[in-house]
Amino acid sequence: MRLAEDVQKNADDIINTMKILLYKEDPQILEKVDFDNDSIFLEPLLFAYFNSKKNNVFPKETLNEIIQGHFTHKEPLRINHSYNKNKIAYIPNLGYFQKENTGLLEPLLKIDRFEIIKDTHPLLETYFIQYYKGHILDENPIHNTNWKSHYQELEKAINIIKENIPDFYSELNFANKKIYLHDNPKILNFTSVETLGMLYFYVIGNNNLLYFIEELIHQGAHNYLYYAVHNRQEYFKIDVDNLIMRDLTKQAWDYRDVYGAFHGLFTVTKRVECFDQLLTKNVFTGREKHELLGRLTDQFSRFRTGLELLNPEEVYTEKGGALYHELDTKCASLLEKYKKLKTEFDLSNRDLDFRYDDFCKLNSYETFLENDAKNYYQF
Repeated sequence: MRLAEDVQKNADDIINTMKILLYKEDPQILEKVDFDNDSIFLEPLLFAYFNSKKNNVFPKETLNEIIQGHFTHKEPLRINHSYNKNKIAYIPNLGYFQKENTGLLEPLLKIDRFEIIKDTHPLLETYFIQYYKGHILDENPIHNTNWKSHYQELEKAINIIKENIPDFYSELNFANKKIYLHDNPKILNFTSVETLGMLYFYVIGNNNLLYFIEELIHQGAHNYLYYAVHNRQEYFKIDVDNLIMRDLTKQAWDYRDVYGAFHGLFTVTKRVECFDQLLTKNVFTGREKHELLGRLTDQFSRFRTGLELLNPEEVYTEKGGALYHELDTKCASLLEKYKKLKTEFDLSNRDLDFRYDDFCKLNSYETFLENDAKNYYQF
């Protein structure tokens, strides 16, 4: 089952909805931009702005500030509400400006068609929350941009996906626009439909190539699925956004809503599928292959964590049931191909995220090299 048609149709619907929202908010804005340039209306800060209205935190002038970089005729730069905690304003399609200083502070940074966000806009701050197993530990955690130290390795990860997993790269490119890199590992990597197109990654240490590849696949797939199942009723019979898994499965630990659990199946399947392609093409050797096999092994414990306990006829429409069956079957088949890894590697010290340093404490790199030289890791 291909999602591409639904994704494109829903993207068109989202663009049209954004145009209507802009018209209702400030009709003159639509006269100042290229109405036929769809990318303008998929700006993540526009989603954040309209979602912020439920809290009435940002004045109407903020809208003009975040879209002024797309005006077809240049106007004097206006910034009053876009300065963040560092007194830096990010203005899409223009760059970064410092309070009380004139002129451009930092230009935009593009990698292929992705933009690396050098500093955040105040509209995004509400989405940075420290969670642990469903519990909020800090609603206002500190985070600092660290793009300078890591963007080159991120670029390498993007290019590896582009060269070796082209079908997924098309999906990644379609649904994801901007990436923010920061230094707080307690803020788990995330996306939000309310900032559709944004990816948020913490980055610590060095040698993050495989980490970036996994998170581009993982988080990037979340944004793609937001597009695909934009119209919930086409896929689900029940209120998947508000029904909690443990209330249906009686698994006390499962704090996820049903929609979140479905996202989990989708993103795990995408990771397994992409990892399989990278391994089949022998893209990596040495430590990078060791890490990739560890990250693949990590997917066994993330698969079939509750959705298989639900009655599909009660949960899914015909279309939704077909998608669930396709994902579940594909993931199970690929994991069966790599089943010996379940007993080969020990991931008992993994908490929430896979960390290669922790993996190496229980899984000797030297032993891996010995086995790999004997072609043990041929699948």
